[in-house]
Amino acid sequence: MRKRWPLALTVMLALAGCGAPPQSHGSHQAHAAKKQHATQAHTLYSAVAVSIDNQEGAWPQSGLSRASLVFEFMAEGGITRYLAVYWTQDAAKIGPVRSTRIYFDNVAAAYGWPLAHAGGNVDALKAIGPLGIKNLDQIYGSEQWFWRSTDRQPPHNLYTSTNLLEQGIKQDKYVPAGIPAFASGKLKGQATRSTLIDYTPGAYAVGWAYQGNGIYQRQINGQNVLTQAGNPVRAENVAIIWAPMFSDHDPYTPGAVNFDLANGGSGYIMSAGVRQAITWTFGPGGFRFYLKGGKQAPFAQGQTWVEVLPAGTSVTFQQGS
Repeated sequence: MRKRWPLALTVMLALAGCGAPPQSHGSHQAHAAKKQHATQAHTLYSAVAVSIDNQEGAWPQSGLSRASLVFEFMAEGGITRYLAVYWTQDAAKIGPVRSTRIYFDNVAAAYGWPLAHAGGNVDALKAIGPLGIKNLDQIYGSEQWFWRSTDRQPPHNLYTSTNLLEQGIKQDKYVPAGIPAFASGKLKGQATRSTLIDYTPGAYAVGWAYQGNGIYQRQINGQNVLTQAGNPVRAENVAIIWAPMFSDHDPYTPGAVNFDLANGGSGYIMSAGVRQAITWTFGPGGFRFYLKGGKQAPFAQGQTWVEVLPAGTSVTFQQGS
């Protein structure tokens, strides 16, 4: 997957920072927060977040097409890592499961989700107790809810399933949590055929190509992404947000990073073939996404990916329907 993705008729956006969140819509924010207490319709006992490997040795992954919500964050070494959240569909195989990072802890804690992982950076492991995270750690106490495959080499061979994780959640008597319902409605904006996110120039670029009928196909370095079972990795909504990234020293993980989510920022949402500028905030209850004027941004029903980009990361949009 090393071929780069050619684009024509593009609009280049290389935003170097994150804009301030909306300042004059207290009533809108209160209404949005009230709406987000409601949860999406679901199949599982509890939503559960899983840290998933995205090194090349982990490709293709399992279970991404079954997740309700996926966050992609830059990790160390120019490699990203996924926090996949399962709620509306079960998944018989999820992974490869990897260690947690402090920003995954913060996201899981904000939403109240159980967090499945295999160890973590020093600060991430230390934060689990103080943050009150519902912990499902394969290395420290929850190994029975995971298994290792024989077709790959460690560390890219650890897997779990929603069924096993549900057993763990119930055994540990964790209070179930859901995924807050996004504002419904149809997004209005500029017709956009595709986007290219240049996470690591020359090495790792993520694309989302609109297929029609409200569906975006995920691409890595110009190639369509499939799961290990051969299912396309797609989404109905893609949120792209910028946040300051900074060094987070870890004695065992050279190049570890963290993100400042506390001050919110700017970004875009793509849905139904259009894009629209947004601002975002993060706090108890998770992320909130707003249109100009403070109204909560609408999301189509279906899978959502949130691309959390280091400030300054280049994003290119290809206009047109």
